[in-house]
Amino acid sequence: MTDQRPLIYLDNAATSFPKPGCVGEAMVEFLAKKAVNPGRSGYELSLEAGLRIDAVRKSLVALFGHSTLEPSRAVFTANATDALNLAIAGLCRPGDHIVSTVLEHNSVLRPLHMLKKQGVIHFDLAPCDERGYIQPEILAALIRPETRLVIMTHASNALGTVQPVVEVGALCRSKGILFLLDAAQTAGLLPVEMASWGVDLLAFTGHKSLMGPTGIGGLLVGPEVPIRSTRWGGTGVRSAQPDHPDEFPYRLEAGTLNAVGIVGLAAGLSWLQEENSAETRSRKMGLANRFLAGCRHIPGLKVTGIEPGEELDPTGRIPVLCLTLENRSVEEVGQFLDTDWNIAVRTGLHCAPLAHQALGTGREGAIRFSFGPFNTTEQIDSALEALTAIATRTSG
Repeated sequence: MTDQRPLIYLDNAATSFPKPGCVGEAMVEFLAKKAVNPGRSGYELSLEAGLRIDAVRKSLVALFGHSTLEPSRAVFTANATDALNLAIAGLCRPGDHIVSTVLEHNSVLRPLHMLKKQGVIHFDLAPCDERGYIQPEILAALIRPETRLVIMTHASNALGTVQPVVEVGALCRSKGILFLLDAAQTAGLLPVEMASWGVDLLAFTGHKSLMGPTGIGGLLVGPEVPIRSTRWGGTGVRSAQPDHPDEFPYRLEAGTLNAVGIVGLAAGLSWLQEENSAETRSRKMGLANRFLAGCRHIPGLKVTGIEPGEELDPTGRIPVLCLTLENRSVEEVGQFLDTDWNIAVRTGLHCAPLAHQALGTGREGAIRFSFGPFNTTEQIDSALEALTAIATRTSG
């Protein structure tokens, strides 16, 4: 049946799709005409490629609210997971204590687990409340004299809840503790103010709300943050010395950058600016609220962390909703939506198993609907029709 229905893509928390046309066009043009190795040679094209990359660093510093930060401290990585690994490995020392939360993605939980398993660190995770929010005072109670770092997601990828990062940043600043923010879900969607929020390091990916391609992300490192190199190699500067360069961005970048991905990210940033990111977010939240209102009329459907009749708080949520259907497995629902309706959603634990455990969906997870700038009200209504169909369908 799917070949008779156009695709309805509602998995934008995994990656935004489709991308704006300008993203692919910019990448194709760069590949065809200018895709030489930046910063490795003195000829004109190489210098131009390097300047183009430096311009994106400046754009990122401005986007994330750190006007005094040197653009060289906007370091490119493969994605947010890569950036988080880079930050955690580069900051943690033997004997350090880390505080994080149960809402984190495995890109935080697994590096912490591995370092603990190796005997390097200890860590504690702050619990969330029944709606999926971290309370700053509960997180504060976990801090010890040897606590070096607090890591927090800006918004949960499983629940869509926006966390109190301003309060946590102020807490960290008052105690001299480093604060690492995971902005994978919010970069390009919500305003981020690193400097005024007390954020020392920010990890992001380019392929979600920044509308860029996969394979490009980054880590912004605040001034005076004592982060070590964790990878070493060619940088194009001081090649005769055996030690890896200590200055930024080379301290954390080794090897040829993904210049094509960076160009695509730049195009996504330009598109967001032209479209007005605040208006884009408002449109997506409107679609999410339309979907949520329709969910109330579907028998046996429960939206995680939200009460019936509730609307999404635009300051406390992003347009991501997880739900379950009574007497239906999440895999069954996902398969039905795909094969019968050509609706793409994400089922399971969403790489955030502890978040699901905390909200009662830890056994098999939930069905996640996440809305993007190219979704329409007609698509939302079709998704609700599809959920109604499976909710009311007789088993067997």
